[in-house]
Amino acid sequence: MRKSTRLTIISIISIIVIAVVPLGFFVRPVHASIIATHGDGYLEEIAPGKYKMHLEGSPYEMGFQQGYLGGDSASRLASEDWFKSIVTGMLGASDEILLIVLGDILDYNRLVDVVGSVVNEATLQTVKFVSGDTLDSALDKLLALCRVLVAHNSQYAPAEFLLECQGVADGSSFGGHPITYDDVLLLNMGMDALLALAYPVVEPLLFWLDLFSFLSCAGYVAKGSATSNGHVIMGRHYQFSSYVLHEEMMMIEYYPDSGYKFLSTSAPGFVGLTAAMNSQGVGIGQDMVPAQDCDPANYGMGTLFMCRYIAQYAAGYYEAIDLVTSNLHGCSWIYGIGDGLYGTTGGCALETSAHYYRVRDMGYVRPWWAIFSFNTIEKKSDLVTWTNHYIYVRMNDLADSYAVDDSKDRYEWLTNKALDMYGTLNLDTGAVLMDYLHPPNYGYYDDPSGPVGASITAWDLTTLTAKALFGHYDDEWVVVSL
Repeated sequence: MRKSTRLTIISIISIIVIAVVPLGFFVRPVHASIIATHGDGYLEEIAPGKYKMHLEGSPYEMGFQQGYLGGDSASRLASEDWFKSIVTGMLGASDEILLIVLGDILDYNRLVDVVGSVVNEATLQTVKFVSGDTLDSALDKLLALCRVLVAHNSQYAPAEFLLECQGVADGSSFGGHPITYDDVLLLNMGMDALLALAYPVVEPLLFWLDLFSFLSCAGYVAKGSATSNGHVIMGRHYQFSSYVLHEEMMMIEYYPDSGYKFLSTSAPGFVGLTAAMNSQGVGIGQDMVPAQDCDPANYGMGTLFMCRYIAQYAAGYYEAIDLVTSNLHGCSWIYGIGDGLYGTTGGCALETSAHYYRVRDMGYVRPWWAIFSFNTIEKKSDLVTWTNHYIYVRMNDLADSYAVDDSKDRYEWLTNKALDMYGTLNLDTGAVLMDYLHPPNYGYYDDPSGPVGASITAWDLTTLTAKALFGHYDDEWVVVSL
């Protein structure tokens, strides 16, 4: 009798608990399922064919988790094949033109001048361009030189990021996809080596030749009256090669032992970041901008590690700016920075080159006398947009940079659309805005089912929610909260 009464009481309590506690407490979302784990890390399918990777622990532990859970992806990206495809696809020229450009980049006398202080004579003799070099042999030499420059500049990277790269290599190899530490380091630091070498050669040609077909990132930050809810909304189109990336992009959340947790739209193999938001409401991304003011010998930790540094350690807007400007930034980039939670909220386009930087914030107004400098279109105190050219007064002159028509066109399209949507922006409409080139808009892309190169992300930096599109343009968007 006492046993029966006790069971009845337990049953009643169970019914009450089930009635009061939401069902979502007991079960995962319909499409969410963990498909692989390692330590505190796991890989989760959050929508059909869409994944989120959770990484947690020390730098080496998070790296090992990433490599083990995403080894196939990491091995495809941390490869000579992917690096060379980026070079040839980025320049977007015929093989004949590309070989001429590579010959100028690898000219011996030029190399002595720009990297001779950190590259020994034997290596310079090995990588210099010689008569009879083919496109393949020139690419091999460029790759070898970039590896040397990456190894030298790794001294400027936080030691914990290098340890995480080792973890990625070890985890991927342990899982059956062998890659080396040097492969992972090249993936994460090689882009700055490549661009710092190439920009000074290619930039003078941009007036005459339509090069840099991948020169196509964009972003914005909106707040206050520009939004429908007073939140800070940020958009980032990592408009890069779709080769391999469109098959490997996912959401990756980091819970590091030190610093802040953060969420990135990324792919396994990348310890550095291209698009991220942290738990303090700081958003970060970077856009290419070709300039002659570059230092390939000492370019620093590189843009991917720089964005990772900001995501993990910046508590706010000004701290994010300081992390860029107080470190070496020997390759020219435009950093899009947003802050939606504490202290100063809003955003800016931080325009940088090796020796200069300018902060184009929401309050920027072109001086009346600067009639030959680019002017902003947005002209709002709660909206800033950017693509791939400097706008801050005289920054083009200081960095010696030519603004290509493609970048100016996309800046106009994005900004005018932002102004049309002014006052309505939130996470959903902000995603629509950032997807402004969705095919066939503006005739930029022609296949509505084509691959996304490489991801489109909108963040609500106030509620710490991300909405992202990757894979194909007709795929489902994913929504993830930090």
